[in-house]
Amino acid sequence: MSRPSTNASQETPSRDTISPAILEQASLWMARLWSDDATDAQRDACLQWRQAAPEHERAWQQLRAIDGRLGTLPSHAARSKLFEASPTVSRRHLLQWGGVALLAGGLGFGLPRTPQWQRQFADYATGIGEMRDVTLGDGTQLRLDTDTAINVSFDAHQRRIHLVRGGVLITTSKIADARMFSVMTREGLSLPFGTRFSVQQHTDSTHVAVYEGRVALERRGSDERTTLEAGQQAAMSASRVTSPTPLDPTEIARFQGRLVAESMRVIEVVEMLARYRHGVVRCAPEVANRRVSGVFSLQDTDRALASLADALSLEVVYRTPLWVTLKPNLAK
Repeated sequence: MSRPSTNASQETPSRDTISPAILEQASLWMARLWSDDATDAQRDACLQWRQAAPEHERAWQQLRAIDGRLGTLPSHAARSKLFEASPTVSRRHLLQWGGVALLAGGLGFGLPRTPQWQRQFADYATGIGEMRDVTLGDGTQLRLDTDTAINVSFDAHQRRIHLVRGGVLITTSKIADARMFSVMTREGLSLPFGTRFSVQQHTDSTHVAVYEGRVALERRGSDERTTLEAGQQAAMSASRVTSPTPLDPTEIARFQGRLVAESMRVIEVVEMLARYRHGVVRCAPEVANRRVSGVFSLQDTDRALASLADALSLEVVYRTPLWVTLKPNLAK
């Protein structure tokens, strides 16, 4: 299998200057171009992506530089079927899973912080664009959002869910259980009392929305608790818990595979859809602040983009299935 050629410098970039998101995009491009059926149009599109920003080219060179180290994964990674000794495990398979993006952070350095690593080694997880229903041993029901990873720890004294990344809708069991139930995120604990609620782990905060019952929020390192009643939501950061505010009635729709937009900016719709599909989704600056109302599918993002374009007379431009841009439709 031949590799795409490059005229770029072979200097290995500093891993500190490359975001994990860009590394994952680079790994997807490399996986596509290392396949036997890669087309000239795809090679041209990849070159355009590399030239679009200096960080793109640095990410590309980072992956090329570590190509020779694909066989040096740590032994405990054998938990993944992709790392088992098998002639069917190709370089492209590893790239599609995100293996090279993991290695780009340095073997053994920073791996637990990457999305691919967190999903692969969690008790329950979903990929990008996937949702999953889970019923725990005590009868608690979970709905995992896209790109989510959780670990579950039940013992004789407590029932705890660790939300590593993403979001989860939780309906606690109706069966009486003396063990305390809690959801742990980076910022602290969410302690429900006979309830249905959702928890989202953002970059620097935890967002909690309560649909039934009550949930107490306890920030890490603090004994103070903020209680949310049904119909309320709040955010918890490292320094504080925001005051409860009325619940956004459209929030729960995302766990049902729908984006309900009410006078939402195009850029906000695009950013939400991007969470549910691989690759890059962008909109031209001149349409970013236009507003739209409607219901869009999160399970079929191509259809959602087409609906958005129809509603505002825009054009959906596919450079590749992994690179989509919304632009003004100059023909109308």
